Amino acid sequence: MKYINTQIVIAGALILLLGAASSCKKETAPTPTEISLSLPSQVSLRYGETQEINLPKDLSSNTGLTFSFDFSQTGEINLGNGSKLSDKLNQAIKFDSEKQSIQINSALLYPNGAQSNDARIPDDYKVTVIAKESHGTVVAKEGFSIRILAGSIAIKGLKNGDELPYSYVLYNDQSTDFEIDPLGIPITGASFHLVKKDGQENIASISGTHIKLSKDAGDPEKKAEKSFELTPELRKDGFPIASTTFRVILIPQIKFLFGQYYPDLNLTIDFSLIHIGLSNGYVSAAPTLYPEKYKSTFELVSIEKDGIAFADSEKLFNVNTQTGAVSVKKSDSLKAGSYKVTIKALTTTGLAFTTNLTLAMAEE
Repeated sequence: MKYINTQIVIAGALILLLGAASSCKKETAPTPTEISLSLPSQVSLRYGETQEINLPKDLSSNTGLTFSFDFSQTGEINLGNGSKLSDKLNQAIKFDSEKQSIQINSALLYPNGAQSNDARIPDDYKVTVIAKESHGTVVAKEGFSIRILAGSIAIKGLKNGDELPYSYVLYNDQSTDFEIDPLGIPITGASFHLVKKDGQENIASISGTHIKLSKDAGDPEKKAEKSFELTPELRKDGFPIASTTFRVILIPQIKFLFGQYYPDLNLTIDFSLIHIGLSNGYVSAAPTLYPEKYKSTFELVSIEKDGIAFADSEKLFNVNTQTGAVSVKKSDSLKAGSYKVTIKALTTTGLAFTTNLTLAMAEE
């Protein structure tokens, strides 16, 4: 009986010792310390831009920290050629250990909400940042979202209107070439397309960064002013990543001459050679500019006497900036000969045209 009691006492003592040892281990084992990454709730940037999220400076003292990203909350999309959206996210979002910051390169992703023929990019990219200590313990797990807006491109040389940039084009000059300016957006792996609009399928074509109008665009008779909008779009993997819209206004051939023009008959009467008396002074009729609604201002370009540049030091020749009429002051210093005056018409379209008036001066 004493032997049994002794065994019981020894067993109880062992249990107490093991419990004490276990208690000591729990007290001395390291416990994970939660840290804050102070991440923004959302980051917004335009396609092609990069952005840096700086982590708190005191984290740099913890050299054992490692960072990783979880994109599982962002819906997966197959992009073709064996590539997935998660692959692009892994390429576009990196941790820079030297700067202790998260680097985001939007040019490796797509604008949110962009639609291709087969898929749609989610409305935002959800990112979870995971920080671990050297022994693998997770000490921080914070999330934020990324919102990428479509990029901007432009058309070189257009005038800026109240709504859209625009350009006037003459019907007989439809070889006009509009060049796209990517405005610094990376275009490697992407290509430009024209957005198809009902009734405008054959108005223009695009090749590389150049847009050309069709010869059949506008009024078949090439007499009526016609305008339409074109939207070039930069696409990557079928998704639009940048675009712009501009207006093209087709106008009839502008006639500018000293004489008469009868549009119904397409008949021109030329009065560009006038014989006048020497030294008597003169005021010409106003030149014709058709269609008249495009008339703006006029200016004197040059004067030649008998084919040689004439220096009008006395300012004897003048052009009325409102009408285009040429006047010559009465002067005894002018010599007999042919004086060719070149006039420029600046139209409301921004297009400029020149014409000549020759004044043959002789003694009466």
